[in-house]
This record gives sequence, structure tokens and C-alpha cells, in this order.
Amino acid sequence: MKQTLRGLAALVALTSGVAHADVKPDAGDYQAAPPGTDLLLLYYQHHEADKAYSRGKRVADKLDLELDVGLLRYVHFTRWGDYIVDPQVILPFGQQRVGLADSKTSGIGDLIFGGTLWTIADFERGEHLGWSVFITAPTGSDKNRGFALSQNRWAADFQVGYVRKLAPKWSVDAIGEVEFYEDDRKTGSQRDPLLQIHTHLRHHVSDATHLAVSYRHNWGARERLSGTTLASERNNGNLTLTWASFIAPTWQVQLQYSHDTQVREGPLTRGIQTRLLKIF
Repeated sequence: MKQTLRGLAALVALTSGVAHADVKPDAGDYQAAPPGTDLLLLYYQHHEADKAYSRGKRVADKLDLELDVGLLRYVHFTRWGDYIVDPQVILPFGQQRVGLADSKTSGIGDLIFGGTLWTIADFERGEHLGWSVFITAPTGSDKNRGFALSQNRWAADFQVGYVRKLAPKWSVDAIGEVEFYEDDRKTGSQRDPLLQIHTHLRHHVSDATHLAVSYRHNWGARERLSGTTLASERNNGNLTLTWASFIAPTWQVQLQYSHDTQVREGPLTRGIQTRLLKIF
């Protein structure tokens, strides 16, 4: 029984870290802002999971996973030659609980830094094309205890995002992403690259408020150690609903509900996210 619980805890650690340690691009995130704009964002996420899967088969029905995550993010828009760029830094923190394994972990997550360069930033037509690089540094706490926000390895995340206004009240966002991983700094386990797509359809209720439906899918990230597969490749999908509104000229509130639609590897999660944005 103890070995089974350890196996489930390892499964959660290997897969939930991939699922939640990054900041997924939301609808509108790839719209550039005028140079000189500064953003301060505070996120809160709550995810739950009871079912867990490995190689497409259900391996747990009562996982009792809860993950509470906060993220503090600073973004600065500036001009670099003919282009708009936005260097930024993200600090995650939070706690996770796995009831089936009787484990609880909390602390600061891995620091993420990077930014986006826009080769198209047409504010009048509503068309934007941005290229991003984000680096995750293994600076978090409890790296070796399966803390989802702290992977004991460096990671490099490359993204390209395109935003186009289809009609006065409709916009579409499409983002492609690939993330590469260093070997685990303690165990030496190897993780394959993770491929992701993010698609968003936005309805602009007004100039201040939008609704969005998002579909995300990811593949890869198989984890191996000495020829043994610890976690097989992912083939997971997720649906997210979003409401966002400026409650004042420089303050925006965003609410989301997220639910996995299919999971080949890892826990099947559902959750909510809130985001508070301040423009300086």
C-alpha cells in the first residue's frame, strides 16, 4: 500500500508541475501595449483533482489533490529599435495537498523571467504577432518533495502568439508553445519537450469587458530515469471560460473556470482563477 501511495505521489509531482508551474497565456495576453506602460498582476488559482491517469488508464479515483497558487507578475513595455518588447518577471507561491498520499507542501515556486517581442503591433486593425522566451530557474523550495511549483531543473519556454480582430466585437488568439527541460539536478531524470497550443475566441461586450472561451492542448513531456519511464507522454486537453472587465481605467479583474476535457497522463483537474491587473 505504501508503495502505491508513493507511486501516486510521484505521478502527481511529475505531471502537475508541468500543468501548473507555468503561467498559461490568456486571451488578450498577446496584445501589445504602448511603450512606457507598466503592469502589475496578482493571480490566485485553485485546482482540484480526484482522478489520475497513466498511459491513458485511470490509476486513482480518490486522489484528493488540492493546489492553491498565487503568482506575482511585473511587466514593462518599452521600445527596442522598431519593435515593442515587454521584459517581465513572475514569482509563484502556494501550497498543495494530496489526501491519498497524506502529504502537504507549501512555499515559493521557481522564478520565471523573460519577455515578448512584437513584430506586428497594429493597434488600429487589432493585429498583433509576438515572439516570447521565458526561462524558469530552479529557485523554489521543497524541490525534492514533489512540490508542483518547484521543479529541480532549468526550463526554456518558447512561444509565438497571434491576435486578430475578426469583427468589431470578436477577436481570435492563437499561441504555439514548446518548452525544453534540463535533466533533474538531483535524480538525473530526463523530460522530453512539451508542446502546447492555446486558442481563444473573445467576444467584446464593450470596450471595457470581454468574454472568452479557450481550448488548450499539450503533448509530450515523457519523463525517464535510467531507461525506465516514470511518466508517459501527455496528450491532454483543457477548456477554459473567462470574464474580464476594467472596473476602473487602470484596474482590470478577470475570473476563469477551467476543466480538463481529456487526460492521458496526470491528474484530471478542474479549477478557478482570479487575476487583478493594475496599469501604471
